[in-house]
Amino acid sequence: MKWTSEEHNHLLELVQKHGTRWQYIAQLMTQKFGKRFRAEQCRARFRMYPEKEKPIEYKETHEILPDGSHRSDKLIRMNSEQAKDVEFLLKAHGFDVNEWELVSARNNIWNVYSKQDGIQVLYSSKITVKPKKQAFDEYVLERIINRLPKIKIPKAKSKQDEEAPYLNIPLFDMHFGISDYEYYKPTQARILHFLEKPRKDVLFIIGQDLFHNNDFQGHTASGRDIERVDMEKAFEDAWKFYAPLIEAAIENSEQVHVFYSIGNHDEFAGWAFVKALEKRYSDQAVFDTRFKERKVHMLGKNFVGMNHSDKKKAIRLSENFSTEFPLEWSQATTRTIYVGHEHKEEVVQTVNDEGGVVIRRMPTGNKVDSWHDSMGFTTSHKRFEIQEYSETKLEAIYYV
Repeated sequence: MKWTSEEHNHLLELVQKHGTRWQYIAQLMTQKFGKRFRAEQCRARFRMYPEKEKPIEYKETHEILPDGSHRSDKLIRMNSEQAKDVEFLLKAHGFDVNEWELVSARNNIWNVYSKQDGIQVLYSSKITVKPKKQAFDEYVLERIINRLPKIKIPKAKSKQDEEAPYLNIPLFDMHFGISDYEYYKPTQARILHFLEKPRKDVLFIIGQDLFHNNDFQGHTASGRDIERVDMEKAFEDAWKFYAPLIEAAIENSEQVHVFYSIGNHDEFAGWAFVKALEKRYSDQAVFDTRFKERKVHMLGKNFVGMNHSDKKKAIRLSENFSTEFPLEWSQATTRTIYVGHEHKEEVVQTVNDEGGVVIRRMPTGNKVDSWHDSMGFTTSHKRFEIQEYSETKLEAIYYV
């Protein structure tokens, strides 16, 4: 006869309660489990494990769910009060109470018997947790955004030019924290050179993994643990990089637009950074900080779409943009969708040259982080790309 853990557990409880009255115990076991137990079977089973805890067949598991929450299933020694204690449960499952919050918990009793300790109470404990909103939120909102004063950038009126071209600056996958301001200073200097000339409109697309982490604990936006970086320094480095570019654009251009574009690493951090820029420069630049996956801005009659392409394959994005932005689509003489995410340069799709759309994956000048290094993704060229448009077409692409 093969015994289950539950049957063995109950046998030990009965011996603890009634002693070695095997015939009586066999009757109780038969009533409990609905199958016949004989006295000799119960006695042999007990003698086989007289001083050991019951053999527990329990498989502990830990899952990371698609939404970034974690599910843990463990066998834990605790009492009934501890089973109701959120902090105890988090610690027992190995979660830092300062970084995680309990979503749900279910605890089922498993009693274990030994001659030395008698009946001990264990619980089959299943909990689901999610990352807490980190202190990084408060740091950015309270210490940076709310304290930023607006400033006035003088316009260089003598440089205004009715025939001035448009400039698009999509610097994707910068991953500040892995790379810093000193590393990106040459890129900044090259872009400043282009911003010294008069422009009709300068479009900054900021986000798309501007930061490597989304908080101070080394998580991405989904809660996945990755290489932890100094986010306070990363935020300051990104500010030192972008503030002079935006000020130069405001000084020399008729219009400046700054769009936040969602990335998979830094949803909050990237959004908060653009909100900080908005707090400082919104009197002289137009900001779009909406939390939308797909956005469009028209540079003259040129359709400029943006999406990180981490959720939907880039090759299929044209159907979304043509449906969601029909007015801009119909008025455009050129249509380009700029995507990032894969840290390489690629023309993903061209749908004929007459009124179609080009999907361009942007390269990145970011350093190679530990994950990309371990996976062997180290061979792509390290550079960024900006584009110059006339009223009706793409005129030039510059590597910076």
